[in-house]
Amino acid sequence: MRVHKALAAAGVGSRREVERWIREGRLQVNDAVPELGAGVVPGDRITLDGRPVRWRASAVKESHALLYHRSPGDALDLKAATSRAALHLRLPRSAGRWLAIQPLPPVDGGLEILTDDGSWAHRVSQGTHALTVDYLLRMRGPLNDELVEEFRVATDCEGEPMEILQAAAQYGEGANHWLTVTVRATRSALVRHWWAARGIIVSRLMRVRFGPVQLGRDLPRGHSRAMTSAERSALLAEIEAAKRAHDERAAAGEP
Repeated sequence: MRVHKALAAAGVGSRREVERWIREGRLQVNDAVPELGAGVVPGDRITLDGRPVRWRASAVKESHALLYHRSPGDALDLKAATSRAALHLRLPRSAGRWLAIQPLPPVDGGLEILTDDGSWAHRVSQGTHALTVDYLLRMRGPLNDELVEEFRVATDCEGEPMEILQAAAQYGEGANHWLTVTVRATRSALVRHWWAARGIIVSRLMRVRFGPVQLGRDLPRGHSRAMTSAERSALLAEIEAAKRAHDERAAAGEP
Protein backbone atom coordinates (compact mmCIF):
# COMPACT_ATOMS: atom_id res chain seq x y z
CA MET A 1 0.00 0.00 0.00
CA ARG A 2 1.16 3.55 -0.65
CA VAL A 3 2.44 5.54 2.29
CA HIS A 4 0.07 8.49 1.78
CA LYS A 5 -2.93 6.15 1.69
CA ALA A 6 -1.82 4.28 4.80
CA LEU A 7 -1.32 7.44 6.85
CA ALA A 8 -4.55 9.04 5.63
CA ALA A 9 -6.49 5.92 6.59
CA ALA A 10 -4.84 6.00 10.03
CA GLY A 11 -6.00 9.61 10.53
CA VAL A 12 -2.49 11.08 10.58
CA GLY A 13 -3.19 13.53 7.77
CA SER A 14 -4.80 13.87 4.38
CA ARG A 15 -3.14 12.36 1.32
CA ARG A 16 -2.14 15.82 0.13
CA GLU A 17 -0.59 16.63 3.49
CA VAL A 18 1.42 13.40 3.45
CA GLU A 19 2.64 14.15 -0.07
CA ARG A 20 3.69 17.64 1.03
CA TRP A 21 5.57 16.21 4.01
CA ILE A 22 7.44 13.90 1.64
CA ARG A 23 8.37 16.77 -0.70
CA GLU A 24 9.57 18.80 2.28
CA GLY A 25 11.68 15.88 3.52
CA ARG A 26 9.84 15.79 6.85
CA LEU A 27 8.48 12.27 6.48
CA GLN A 28 10.75 9.24 6.41
CA VAL A 29 10.25 5.52 6.01
CA ASN A 30 12.95 3.39 7.57
CA ASP A 31 15.17 6.49 8.03
CA ALA A 32 14.95 7.58 4.38
CA VAL A 33 12.70 10.06 2.57
CA PRO A 34 10.49 7.97 0.26
CA GLU A 35 9.56 8.85 -3.29
CA LEU A 36 6.05 10.11 -3.97
CA GLY A 37 3.80 7.09 -4.32
CA ALA A 38 6.20 4.76 -2.53
CA GLY A 39 4.70 1.80 -0.75
CA VAL A 40 4.96 0.60 2.84
CA VAL A 41 4.55 -2.83 4.36
CA PRO A 42 3.86 -4.02 7.91
CA GLY A 43 6.91 -3.45 10.05
CA ASP A 44 8.10 -0.33 8.24
CA ARG A 45 9.11 2.49 10.59
CA ILE A 46 7.55 5.83 9.65
CA THR A 47 8.60 9.11 11.25
CA LEU A 48 7.39 12.70 10.85
CA ASP A 49 9.81 15.42 11.89
CA GLY A 50 11.83 12.70 13.63
CA ARG A 51 8.91 11.44 15.72
CA PRO A 52 7.49 7.93 15.20
CA VAL A 53 4.09 7.73 13.52
CA ARG A 54 1.70 5.03 14.66
CA TRP A 55 -0.07 3.26 11.82
CA ARG A 56 -1.53 -0.13 11.06
CA ALA A 57 -1.58 -1.91 7.76
CA SER A 58 -5.01 -3.29 8.59
CA ALA A 59 -6.40 0.25 8.78
CA VAL A 60 -6.58 0.51 5.00
CA LYS A 61 -8.37 -2.77 4.42
CA GLU A 62 -11.81 -1.45 5.20
CA SER A 63 -13.12 1.94 6.23
CA HIS A 64 -16.33 2.72 8.04
CA ALA A 65 -18.67 5.71 8.19
CA LEU A 66 -21.40 5.74 10.80
CA LEU A 67 -24.45 7.74 11.75
CA TYR A 68 -24.61 8.05 15.53
CA HIS A 69 -27.57 9.38 17.55
CA ARG A 70 -25.97 11.08 20.52
CA SER A 71 -27.97 12.03 23.59
CA PRO A 72 -27.55 15.61 24.86
CA GLY A 73 -24.94 15.72 27.59
CA ASP A 74 -23.27 12.48 26.48
CA ALA A 75 -19.69 13.50 25.67
CA LEU A 76 -18.31 12.17 22.39
CA ASP A 77 -15.04 10.94 23.89
CA LEU A 78 -13.18 9.76 20.81
CA LYS A 79 -9.75 10.67 22.16
CA ALA A 80 -9.92 7.71 24.51
CA ALA A 81 -8.49 4.37 23.52
CA THR A 82 -10.36 2.98 20.55
CA SER A 83 -11.72 -0.04 22.41
CA ARG A 84 -12.89 2.03 25.41
CA ALA A 85 -14.57 4.66 23.23
CA ALA A 86 -16.24 1.97 21.16
CA LEU A 87 -17.55 0.25 24.29
CA HIS A 88 -18.90 3.47 25.82
CA LEU A 89 -20.55 4.66 22.58
CA ARG A 90 -21.57 1.18 21.36
CA LEU A 91 -19.49 1.65 18.23
CA PRO A 92 -18.23 -1.27 16.15
CA ARG A 93 -14.59 -2.20 16.55
CA SER A 94 -12.20 -0.51 14.15
CA ALA A 95 -8.54 -0.94 13.28
CA GLY A 96 -8.22 2.85 13.13
CA ARG A 97 -9.27 5.77 15.30
CA TRP A 98 -12.83 7.08 15.20
CA LEU A 99 -13.12 10.67 13.95
CA ALA A 100 -16.15 12.93 14.22
CA ILE A 101 -17.23 15.20 11.36
CA GLN A 102 -18.06 18.65 12.78
CA PRO A 103 -18.99 17.30 16.23
CA LEU A 104 -21.54 19.10 18.36
CA PRO A 105 -20.76 20.48 21.83
CA PRO A 106 -21.44 17.97 24.64
CA VAL A 107 -24.52 19.88 25.79
CA ASP A 108 -26.22 19.33 22.42
CA GLY A 109 -27.24 16.08 20.78
CA GLY A 110 -28.62 14.46 17.70
CA LEU A 111 -26.92 13.38 14.50
CA GLU A 112 -23.17 12.78 14.51
CA ILE A 113 -21.17 11.40 11.59
CA LEU A 114 -18.19 9.24 12.53
CA THR A 115 -15.54 7.56 10.41
CA ASP A 116 -12.25 5.73 10.82
CA ASP A 117 -11.04 6.90 7.40
CA GLY A 118 -8.82 9.94 7.87
CA SER A 119 -8.78 10.81 4.18
CA TRP A 120 -12.58 10.72 3.90
CA ALA A 121 -12.93 12.71 7.13
CA HIS A 122 -10.60 15.42 5.80
CA ARG A 123 -12.44 15.59 2.47
CA VAL A 124 -15.84 15.95 4.13
CA SER A 125 -14.68 18.34 6.86
CA GLN A 126 -13.26 20.76 4.30
CA GLY A 127 -16.75 21.31 2.87
CA THR A 128 -19.09 21.14 5.85
CA HIS A 129 -19.21 24.95 6.15
CA ALA A 130 -21.13 25.03 2.86
CA LEU A 131 -23.79 22.50 3.91
CA THR A 132 -27.18 23.36 5.35
CA VAL A 133 -28.04 21.89 8.75
CA ASP A 134 -31.37 21.50 10.58
CA TYR A 135 -31.61 21.99 14.35
CA LEU A 136 -34.64 21.19 16.50
CA LEU A 137 -34.80 23.40 19.60
CA ARG A 138 -36.90 23.07 22.72
CA MET A 139 -37.26 26.52 24.20
CA ARG A 140 -38.53 27.96 27.47
CA GLY A 141 -39.66 31.56 27.64
CA PRO A 142 -41.90 34.16 25.94
CA LEU A 143 -41.36 33.08 22.32
CA ASN A 144 -43.41 34.95 19.70
CA ASP A 145 -43.54 35.51 15.94
CA GLU A 146 -41.67 38.80 16.15
CA LEU A 147 -38.68 37.18 17.85
CA VAL A 148 -38.70 34.28 15.40
CA GLU A 149 -38.57 36.73 12.50
CA GLU A 150 -35.80 38.73 14.17
CA PHE A 151 -33.82 35.52 14.53
CA ARG A 152 -34.49 34.50 10.92
CA VAL A 153 -32.93 37.68 9.56
CA ALA A 154 -30.06 37.82 12.09
CA THR A 155 -26.61 37.92 10.52
CA ASP A 156 -24.35 37.71 13.56
CA CYS A 157 -24.14 36.91 17.25
CA GLU A 158 -21.45 38.31 19.50
CA GLY A 159 -19.57 39.45 16.41
CA GLU A 160 -19.54 36.00 14.78
CA PRO A 161 -21.42 35.60 11.47
CA MET A 162 -24.64 33.59 11.33
CA GLU A 163 -26.60 32.44 8.30
CA ILE A 164 -30.20 31.54 9.16
CA LEU A 165 -32.13 30.21 6.19
CA GLN A 166 -35.42 29.18 7.83
CA ALA A 167 -37.08 29.29 11.24
CA ALA A 168 -40.50 27.84 12.12
CA ALA A 169 -42.06 27.76 15.59
CA GLN A 170 -44.50 25.33 17.16
CA TYR A 171 -46.00 26.97 20.24
CA GLY A 172 -46.87 24.87 23.27
CA GLU A 173 -49.63 25.54 25.76
CA GLY A 174 -47.17 25.86 28.63
CA ALA A 175 -43.74 27.45 28.90
CA ASN A 176 -42.06 25.11 26.41
CA HIS A 177 -42.04 25.70 22.64
CA TRP A 178 -40.30 24.09 19.69
CA LEU A 179 -38.36 25.80 16.93
CA THR A 180 -37.02 24.17 13.77
CA VAL A 181 -34.20 26.11 12.12
CA THR A 182 -32.11 25.65 9.00
CA VAL A 183 -28.66 27.21 9.09
CA ARG A 184 -25.40 27.27 7.18
CA ALA A 185 -21.95 27.81 8.74
CA THR A 186 -23.57 28.59 12.10
CA ARG A 187 -22.47 26.90 15.31
CA SER A 188 -25.13 25.54 17.64
CA ALA A 189 -23.58 27.53 20.50
CA LEU A 190 -24.32 30.77 18.63
CA VAL A 191 -27.96 29.79 18.32
CA ARG A 192 -28.13 29.20 22.06
CA HIS A 193 -26.38 32.49 22.88
CA TRP A 194 -28.61 34.52 20.54
CA TRP A 195 -31.77 33.35 22.29
CA ALA A 196 -30.29 33.55 25.78
CA ALA A 197 -29.51 37.24 25.18
CA ARG A 198 -33.27 37.73 24.68
CA GLY A 199 -34.34 35.92 27.82
CA ILE A 200 -35.25 32.62 26.19
CA ILE A 201 -33.50 29.44 27.27
CA VAL A 202 -32.77 26.67 24.77
CA SER A 203 -33.27 23.66 27.02
CA ARG A 204 -32.51 21.17 24.27
CA LEU A 205 -30.86 21.41 20.85
CA MET A 206 -30.76 18.46 18.48
CA ARG A 207 -29.15 18.24 15.04
CA VAL A 208 -31.64 16.37 12.90
CA ARG A 209 -30.17 16.89 9.43
CA PHE A 210 -26.63 17.28 8.14
CA GLY A 211 -26.68 18.16 4.43
CA PRO A 212 -28.57 15.33 2.69
CA VAL A 213 -28.32 13.00 5.69
CA GLN A 214 -31.35 12.81 8.00
CA LEU A 215 -31.61 11.53 11.55
CA GLY A 216 -34.35 8.95 11.12
CA ARG A 217 -36.64 7.52 13.75
CA ASP A 218 -35.10 4.11 13.08
CA LEU A 219 -31.91 5.20 14.90
CA PRO A 220 -32.50 5.25 18.69
CA ARG A 221 -30.47 7.42 21.01
CA GLY A 222 -27.12 5.97 21.90
CA HIS A 223 -27.00 3.75 18.83
CA SER A 224 -25.20 3.89 15.49
CA ARG A 225 -25.62 2.39 12.05
CA ALA A 226 -23.41 2.22 8.99
CA MET A 227 -23.91 4.91 6.36
CA THR A 228 -25.08 3.46 3.09
CA SER A 229 -23.00 3.96 -0.02
CA ALA A 230 -25.82 6.14 -1.35
CA GLU A 231 -25.66 8.37 1.75
CA ARG A 232 -21.89 8.71 1.51
CA SER A 233 -22.08 9.56 -2.19
CA ALA A 234 -24.91 12.05 -1.63
CA LEU A 235 -22.95 13.78 1.14
CA LEU A 236 -19.86 14.23 -1.03
CA ALA A 237 -21.96 15.33 -4.02
CA GLU A 238 -23.80 17.97 -1.98
CA ILE A 239 -20.53 19.26 -0.53
CA GLU A 240 -19.07 19.70 -4.01
CA ALA A 241 -22.25 21.40 -5.26
CA ALA A 242 -22.42 23.69 -2.22
CA LYS A 243 -18.76 24.67 -2.61
CA ARG A 244 -19.30 25.53 -6.29
CA ALA A 245 -22.34 27.64 -5.40
CA HIS A 246 -20.36 29.37 -2.64
CA ASP A 247 -17.51 30.17 -5.03
CA GLU A 248 -19.95 31.52 -7.62
CA ARG A 249 -21.61 33.79 -5.02
CA ALA A 250 -18.21 35.01 -3.89
CA ALA A 251 -17.14 35.73 -7.47
CA ALA A 252 -20.34 37.72 -7.99
CA GLY A 253 -19.81 39.67 -4.78
CA GLU A 254 -22.81 38.07 -3.10
CA PRO A 255 -22.85 36.93 0.56
